Amino acid sequence: MQRDIHVQLESGTYRLTSTLALTSADSGSNGHSIVYQAAPGAAPVVSGGTPVTGWTLADPAHNVYKAHVGTIDTRQLYVNGELETRAKSGNNPAGFTKTSTGYTITDTSMDNWKNQSNLEVVSAWGWMLYRCPVQSIVGTTMTMQQPCFHNANLHQGEEIQNPTWLENARELLDTPGEWYLDHSSGDLYYMPKAGQNLATATVTVPQVQDLVDLNGTLGSPVSNVGFQGITFSYATWLAPSSADGLVEGQAGFRIVGGNNPTFDSTRLNWVKTPGAVNVNYGHSVSFTGNTFTHLGAVGLNLNTGTQSTRITGNVFKEIAATGIQVGGTDVIDAHPSDTRSITKDNTVDDNVVTNVADQYHGSVGILVGYTDHTAVTHNKVYDLPYSGISVGWGWGLTDQGGDTNYPGNSGVPVYTTPTTSQNNVVSDNEISDIMKSQSDGGAIYTLSSDPGGVVSGNYIHGVPAPAYGAIYQDEGSRYWTTTQNALCDVSYQWLLMNHGMDIKAQDNFTTQPAYTTQANSTNDTITGNTTLSGCDQLPASIVDNAGLQPAYQYLDPAPGSTDRTAPTVPGKPSATTSFPTVADLSWPASTDDTGVTGYSVYQNGALLSASSGTGVRLSGLTAGATYTFTVTARDAAGNESGPSAPLVVTMPSGGDLALNKPVTASSYSDPNTPGLAVDGDLSTRWAQGLGLPDPSWIQVDLGAQYDLTGVITTFEKSSGYKYRIEVSPDEYHWTTLDDHTGGATTEATNYSPASPAIAGRYLRLTITGSNYNGGSIYEIQAYGTPLPPSTDTTPPTAPGQPTVTPLLPSVADLSWPAATDNVGVTTYELYQDGKRIAVTDRTSDRVTGLSPQTAYTFTVVARDAALNASPPSPAATVTMPADHDLALKAPVTVSSYSTPNTPELAVDGDLTTRWAQGLGLPDPSWIQVDLGTVTSVSSVVTTFEKPSGYQYLLEYSSDGVTWSALDDHTAAPTTSQTNYSFAPAPVSARYLRLTVTGSNYNGGSIYEIQAYGGF
Repeated sequence: MQRDIHVQLESGTYRLTSTLALTSADSGSNGHSIVYQAAPGAAPVVSGGTPVTGWTLADPAHNVYKAHVGTIDTRQLYVNGELETRAKSGNNPAGFTKTSTGYTITDTSMDNWKNQSNLEVVSAWGWMLYRCPVQSIVGTTMTMQQPCFHNANLHQGEEIQNPTWLENARELLDTPGEWYLDHSSGDLYYMPKAGQNLATATVTVPQVQDLVDLNGTLGSPVSNVGFQGITFSYATWLAPSSADGLVEGQAGFRIVGGNNPTFDSTRLNWVKTPGAVNVNYGHSVSFTGNTFTHLGAVGLNLNTGTQSTRITGNVFKEIAATGIQVGGTDVIDAHPSDTRSITKDNTVDDNVVTNVADQYHGSVGILVGYTDHTAVTHNKVYDLPYSGISVGWGWGLTDQGGDTNYPGNSGVPVYTTPTTSQNNVVSDNEISDIMKSQSDGGAIYTLSSDPGGVVSGNYIHGVPAPAYGAIYQDEGSRYWTTTQNALCDVSYQWLLMNHGMDIKAQDNFTTQPAYTTQANSTNDTITGNTTLSGCDQLPASIVDNAGLQPAYQYLDPAPGSTDRTAPTVPGKPSATTSFPTVADLSWPASTDDTGVTGYSVYQNGALLSASSGTGVRLSGLTAGATYTFTVTARDAAGNESGPSAPLVVTMPSGGDLALNKPVTASSYSDPNTPGLAVDGDLSTRWAQGLGLPDPSWIQVDLGAQYDLTGVITTFEKSSGYKYRIEVSPDEYHWTTLDDHTGGATTEATNYSPASPAIAGRYLRLTITGSNYNGGSIYEIQAYGTPLPPSTDTTPPTAPGQPTVTPLLPSVADLSWPAATDNVGVTTYELYQDGKRIAVTDRTSDRVTGLSPQTAYTFTVVARDAALNASPPSPAATVTMPADHDLALKAPVTVSSYSTPNTPELAVDGDLTTRWAQGLGLPDPSWIQVDLGTVTSVSSVVTTFEKPSGYQYLLEYSSDGVTWSALDDHTAAPTTSQTNYSFAPAPVSARYLRLTVTGSNYNGGSIYEIQAYGGF
């Protein structure tokens, strides 16, 4: 070819009776293209539809008309260009009980329905909309066709349920706008809507599935072909009418065939929904300015090996399934043996995708399978039943090494090489009004590994609660960068990582701060995201840039604003720097003719943050670095002011004092060890032991004494923690730096400045409440200045040998002669068998958690204020007494109990069983133990169910009539689960009674009561 060839189509409808198929022989060449396009000013329509005429009134009583159409089959009917409804029942019809072969029904009149095998059960579940045909109805038994019903029950926990509605029966034709095709007679029935005249109306049924196919091959691709300004309409798709029905794996991909023993066995064989226009092995193909509408399956489908193809400025609307599909999901797409099969370097930009998936609701707006560098950018996607833009496939199972979340990799072969998915970009799209009928999706949804993948600059709004995350990075999503997106009117949460790994979600802007990481999401960084209170506070630079670019906005014009006046320029900002990595900016307000709604803050010319008011906190800065900040203002119409005068800020020097310092914790759960909270990596974390109750704590030894000026704590969850930060010079004398126990956190990152500075070497953070999540911290950062080293280098003398007094088989009191020091002893360290167990400023302490009939060695070390440590004291050795529990297996009576937590379980010697008072009964409650004979009692150990919150009175009696108090704990609630009651002197008792006077609404509940004599 010496030049481009333009095949011009004049206005009119070009009706196809079969597919227009192009091969490599129809390609352009020598860098020139063949373009099929609308003639100037023309509006050509390529149609696979057939008109239906000859309507007669068949049922005057119900205004139902019919037309004889012979052997025509269809799943859609259009009247005057409007999709009408196949006859259906109301939602959630009553009287259905699912069985192994179908349903038991209560409406026996259905036994008389005609053409029963054409009836479909439509059942919504999560992200899927099942469609299975009926085999027969006999009496109360509805038997479903196979293999559809078998396949619809393969996915355990997500099987087909009772009908959401029934569809396609003459007996259901009862509402204007409904139709029914009787295959047995060849008659099409329709009940017209008000104003429709079938004598003059244009009635169309689609008859051709693929309108246009570009059928390239691996060695002979179709190349340099374009389509411009054409409307593709009235394509059919009849596969859901088969015995396979429509059983979705996801996104409209179907499970078919009768030889599927398990759900996992189908994973690599799901069938892709075809398009009205399909490209196979196409290179440099273009679709520009076309309209895809009134289509029975997918709009435009780019299959395996499609490369360097551009989809620009098109409209996709009123389509039964997905609007645009790019790339396949088969093994050849994920792990091709020939690189020519890779789908790559394709662009989907400036398209309108709306009201698609209008019949197959589990389909999506735009789907990208296994591809390399697909750019989905500047599209406007809205009014969808399910997700907006979906990128990736495989649930991590086809990634290199498979997905460890799935035992046995769910039967999928474990590949040693990565898939073709990489460098895919979802940017600058406007996505709204999604998830209107399905759940478990998002505006942007990703799957599996995608090195170099980016989600950025998107404006997402109008996202209801069925979206599990407005941005949803699902199973195996990995290596994505999610940044600079703007989200508002999001009901549930802006981000969900469900087994998302190595993802950076930072510098996003949202009115919904909630997010979740779950299901072994690891090495993710979620930081620097800004929460705003309204859509009109989001950065105008993101919102105005998202969606259709100006040259394409005519495709779907937004309501115009009469306000075109930008706010005045804000005043020059000023800054304070409480931390070396954090700056607090403020500035004089801007003014506007309708009102300023928000401000954007720029760092060195790039958008960094936003706020509703005239101040903002900027985090993640570098100590000692110099930055230039400017501020712009915006109004409700999105008009943005010019930038303020620049502010140059040099951050204070100083590093994180806690970085890589020694850490101890109350507990931890592998692999989330304590050191990960001070490793400088916001994608790793410490977590307390699994299943343990609050409180939990973590302590950092800074290695030297500092004047601490502040602490930054980044928790795992975005909200819900109550905590306290304390500082100590010696691990015993603690000063509170920040008490946040009165209210839960509302952000993941929390700042605790100290004013004035607090001197200390040890930093302790105690999580007193975690909203049932458990203590979990990504990072603790401490800042301050070093104190001068002490001039005292003389250690105290060694303390005297301790005296050990057993109080219980598990408890002993230690005391020792004091040490001396040239300045003064401040603390003592207690060692048990060479391991430090406590720090105190007294010359005595109580040790718990010992084992009966076990020998222990104790020593004591003295310290002064400079933490100079003495030599250890002479060792004291003791063997703890045997555990002779007087209450063990003794008779018990109680005020009440709730099965299975019966009274005797409080004296069975098992700390995993308990007595509990009757359910719902108020305080007080009591439990009484009969020791069998009057005996000497010196102590009682009570282990409650909860770690705190009980007020109680412990009494003893020799006769069960006259009672004396052994321990009155009614004035204040317990603060630990195990509580010790020691009599000043042994008492003579046969009966012990414990009355729970207050339980903090938990009710009396005790794991064990143990009673002991003297030792």
